[in-house]
Amino acid sequence: MLERVEKQLIKWINLDADAIFLDILSNREFQQFMIELNTKGQPTSQLFEQGVDSLSVSLDPDGYALNTIFGVKGQYKGKKEKGQRFDHITLEDTGRFYGTFKIEFGGSSFLFKITANPNRNNTNLFDDFGENIVGWTEENLQLIIDEFKPRIKKAIERQQAA
Repeated sequence: MLERVEKQLIKWINLDADAIFLDILSNREFQQFMIELNTKGQPTSQLFEQGVDSLSVSLDPDGYALNTIFGVKGQYKGKKEKGQRFDHITLEDTGRFYGTFKIEFGGSSFLFKITANPNRNNTNLFDDFGENIVGWTEENLQLIIDEFKPRIKKAIERQQAA
């Protein structure tokens, strides 16, 4: 009996935390969830739903210019005519910027971040709106943590069963 308990404790102590985190973070579904918290697809998505950066600061308190909302006749369609959201800045006009978001790992799986390519045509969105357009608000970081918890438990169970 004691030997079995000892084996379980050794197995528990020798858990590979880095492997557990890597397993969770490399899951495409989980990565997509984290990206959508920053972009579009989740009720608390920062850019599309709220128009805020990772510090919860509005991208532009004045919103879109009238030409952007209504377009310029004979030149280009406005967001309204295209059926796009225009009540606040979303940075989603063509979807190309949102498509560049990805999760990157640092020296270990404990070090991860969300990145995106800010270059669009002849402009850099970081120059226009700040680098904090990529990253999570405190609220969304908590959602990530909450989503992590049951995944960690399952990963530990899988590793212990191996």
